Amino acid sequence: MLSWQQLTLAAPDPAWSDSYRVDGPRLLLPLSACFECHIGSHGFVCDPASALWLSPSQRYRLRRPWADQRSALLIVGEDLGPSGRSPLPLAVHLQMAGWSQALAAQQLERLDIDERLAAVVRALVPTTGEASMRRPHRAVERAREYIAAEPQRDDTLTEIARAANCSAFHLARRLRLQTGLSLHGFRTRLRMTLALDRLRQGERNLSALAAELGYASHSHFTGVFRRSFGLTPSRMRTNLAAPALR
Repeated sequence: MLSWQQLTLAAPDPAWSDSYRVDGPRLLLPLSACFECHIGSHGFVCDPASALWLSPSQRYRLRRPWADQRSALLIVGEDLGPSGRSPLPLAVHLQMAGWSQALAAQQLERLDIDERLAAVVRALVPTTGEASMRRPHRAVERAREYIAAEPQRDDTLTEIARAANCSAFHLARRLRLQTGLSLHGFRTRLRMTLALDRLRQGERNLSALAAELGYASHSHFTGVFRRSFGLTPSRMRTNLAAPALR
C-alpha cells in the first residue's frame, strides 16, 4: 500500500521535463533546495515548506535545477485527491528524520511505520477545495523561489518584494494568506529544514553551518533551532545518529 524512498538528484537539470503522468499516486517532500512544477495551467514552486501530491489522473512537468537536491518520496496505493501543493510543517520533517533513525536501529515494526506514514499522507494530501483555494500567485511564487534559492541571504522586505516585482505590503499579505507564514517565518522554516537535513547527514561544524544558513553567530542559530525543534543542534545530531545495524 505504501513505500518510502529517499532521493538525491545526482546532477543539475535546468530544463523542463516532458509532460508525463506518474504510474501511481505519490507524495514528494523536498528536503533541500526547491524545484518548479507545472500541473495543467498552473505553475508553482515546491520547497521544503511544501509537499507535492501527484495523481495519475493529471499530467505535470518538473524543473529541478539543483545538484544534490534531496527529497523523500511516498508512493501510495490509492489515489486520494487532486494533484497539488500542501504546506509541509517542520514537525513532519522532524518526525520522518526520527523514523528514519529508528528504522536503521530496528526500533520500529513495519506495521507501526506504515500507519505513521499513512497519517502523514492523510494530513498532507490536498482536498479539491484546498487545491482550488491555493492557486499560486505569481509574485508569491517568485518570492518563494528567490528565498529558497539562497535562504542564507539577509534580504529586507523591500529587496524581496523588488525581486518578486510586487508591492512589499501586498507580497507580505499574499504570502501569509497562501502559506500561513510571514516572509521571515517562511525563510526560517527553510533554514531549519536545511539544518535538520545537514544534521541527519552528520554535520560536525555547527558554527560553519550557522554561518552557511545566514546566522551571525552560533548562539543565534542555536536559539532559533531550539525554538523550532525543542532541542539544540548538537543534541538533535546525537539523536539522529543511527547506531550501526547488527
